[in-house]
Amino acid sequence: MNDLDLRKLRYFVAVAEQLHFGRAAEALHIAQPVLSRQIRALEDELNAQLFVRDKRATELTPAGQQLLADAAPMLANADALRRRVTRAARGPGSFIIGFMPGLIVTQAVRALTDLHPQLTVNVLRTSWDDQTAVLHDGRADVSYIRLPVDQSGLRLQALLTEPRVAVLPAAAG
Repeated sequence: MNDLDLRKLRYFVAVAEQLHFGRAAEALHIAQPVLSRQIRALEDELNAQLFVRDKRATELTPAGQQLLADAAPMLANADALRRRVTRAARGPGSFIIGFMPGLIVTQAVRALTDLHPQLTVNVLRTSWDDQTAVLHDGRADVSYIRLPVDQSGLRLQALLTEPRVAVLPAAAG
């Protein structure tokens, strides 16, 4: 018996949530044929058909429904394990603040350092692509972000608002 491959399980969850191989492949940033092969391999490993596919629709089988129900806590536990190990590797006196360019965190770093002088506070510059990933994978303990983001598994606290404006060139005249 082979161990369950978490990557294939993540692929399965993406297809099960989308019920569409093409959209799931796009969300996973992989080619659709690769995704299809990985799902077939997972079905072979589990000796169970997980999806009913035809030209118009993709549906979960009863085995697929069961796997989807069981996959979420398993993947959440694997993600939590990764975060805990990453934090443990940093040491107990370390705290990392992620931030998007243009969001000033200097005052927060100073305040945290003043309140907890034994704590080593570092900052981590993020981008649009990884501003929440740094929290999910444990690289940061807290992060200043810009919306919109996928808020799954996160607790957001609004700190400020930015005005939205449109800027047009002055009329030549």
